[in-house]
Parts: sequence; structure tokens; C-alpha cells
Amino acid sequence: MPYLDVKFFDGQVDVRQPSEGYRAGTDAILLASSLYAKANEHILELGCGTGIVMLLARHHLPDCRFTGLEKSADMLALSRENTAHADNIEIAEGSIRKIPKRWHLQYDQVVANPPYFDNRNAVRMSDSKESSFVNKGLTLDNWIDAMLLALKPRGIGTLIYRADGLEKICCSLAGKAGRLRIQPIHSYADTPAKRIIVQFRKSVKSESVLLPALVMHERGTEEKYAPKAAEILTGKARLILS
Repeated sequence: MPYLDVKFFDGQVDVRQPSEGYRAGTDAILLASSLYAKANEHILELGCGTGIVMLLARHHLPDCRFTGLEKSADMLALSRENTAHADNIEIAEGSIRKIPKRWHLQYDQVVANPPYFDNRNAVRMSDSKESSFVNKGLTLDNWIDAMLLALKPRGIGTLIYRADGLEKICCSLAGKAGRLRIQPIHSYADTPAKRIIVQFRKSVKSESVLLPALVMHERGTEEKYAPKAAEILTGKARLILS
């Protein structure tokens, strides 16, 4: 499989990614930049792919520990290569279908970027991108259940998903987690949100909050990204969900 070396955060983070098919980008950066943690907290990523989310999160949280779970043999090898220099990142082989018992109720935080579709016919895409965009025999509920299973009581879960999946996420978390922080992400201020980041706290009933929108682009400017978005995407700022 051919690869590309891609630099993030103004060249401060290097990640090797497949040159064909799905390549992580903006969603991974926004997800990683939304994480806040105390020193020595242990953060689990389900479906870690190339390891990019953990590497970007590590840039902001150098004193935390990270574990990634990945089932694809190709991605497993690539994520281990990408994180070989990081002594606080460990990559394990496995599927969310069966979270190891030793992981149950063990993590301070769990993060995920689940495939955005349960049905292959819901969106047009190349075959090489299917494994990243479409669940195979799984649903969004399965991903959230796995996150909750691995989290300690009062632990924090964070995921990024399609904006039109908000109802599914809220239904899946009902009675199991609270203190939702919902971050809408808009391409432009005058268009509906396409993505959302949802953060929740396991086994609490605190009130939830819909946060102000993050707008990625401004119309009529030469800038590729709006100023706030540009700062986040270059690692100069964080996405605050509190």
C-alpha cells in the first residue's frame, strides 16, 4: 500500500497515511483539539486508524497516557509506526465488538470517530473509503455502548459525527450519561451544521448545553479558514467544550 507523509499543526506532528482511500484531516484535528484532561489521565481511542487523533491530542496533552484500539491489520501496523516515538501511546489490536474485560470501567476518557453511515447505499464513495465511512455489522449505538463500557464512572466520552445523527446519539446516551456538551460545526455561518462533537459524562444527570457554533469558513475572504478555525487547525488554539 502506498503512503503519504502528512504534516499537521504547522509541521509539528507528522503522520503517515494511505495515499488512496480515506485520509484523516479536519475531523480528526477538531476531535483531538476538543479534549481536556489532567496529567496522567488515561485516554482510550476506539478505532484509532493511523493514530492521528492520539498524536494530535498528545501535542496538547503531553502528560496523559493514550491507548488505541484498531482491528484493521494495515491500520494497526501504520498506527504503530506513526506512534513508535511516543512512549505514552500504546496501540492494541481488537474490535469494539468485544472490549477486553480488563478495559471495562478503566479509562478516564474515551474518544471515537465512528463511521458516519450504517448503510453502504446511504452515500456515494469509492470502495477504498468504505471501511472508514460505513459500519459493517455495527451501529452507532454499538460504538457508544463500547465507549460507556470502557469509561470509569463519571468518565468523559467525546465523539464526532454527522450533525443529523444528534438524535441517535442523545437516544443512545439517555439514562446512561449526562452533562452533554454539543458543539455544532458549520462550513459557513449561513448553512446548517454538517458535523457535531458531542461530549458526555458517564453516570451523571447534569444539565446539557448546546454550544455556540464553530464556523469553518468565511464568505468573501481570501482566507481558507475563518480565524478561529485556522487557529485550532494549526494547533494554536483549543476547542473549548466546557
